[in-house]
Amino acid sequence: MRALVGVVASTAMMKTVTVYIERVRRHARLKRLVKTTRKVSAHDEDEIARVGDLVRLTPSRPLSKTKRWVVEAVVRKEREFDLDAVNAAVRERVGVEKRERAAAKRGFAASGADESIGSSRAR
Repeated sequence: MRALVGVVASTAMMKTVTVYIERVRRHARLKRLVKTTRKVSAHDEDEIARVGDLVRLTPSRPLSKTKRWVVEAVVRKEREFDLDAVNAAVRERVGVEKRERAAAKRGFAASGADESIGSSRAR
């Protein structure tokens, strides 16, 4: 049987993902490439797929009114960010910038490294 590859659009339902299948075909009259997209529901038993992942689907018996496909494997994971680490880095950088502005307001350089950088820009 044929396997389809698509991008996960939604994981809102339990053990079910919504996948967009994109297909490129040549238009019969216009002779141009036309992109068509269809949306299918697929069974994800272990709930391994996340939104944005590229997954391989295999056909199965009807599992519900709309589910006729099963997620066989995740081909490529969507990039994930550690949100806590990103927020901590942003908070640290904002704190450093606030201290530098406060020191500049008082007439002092925040550190020796920043002073040498600033003097080279002024020239």
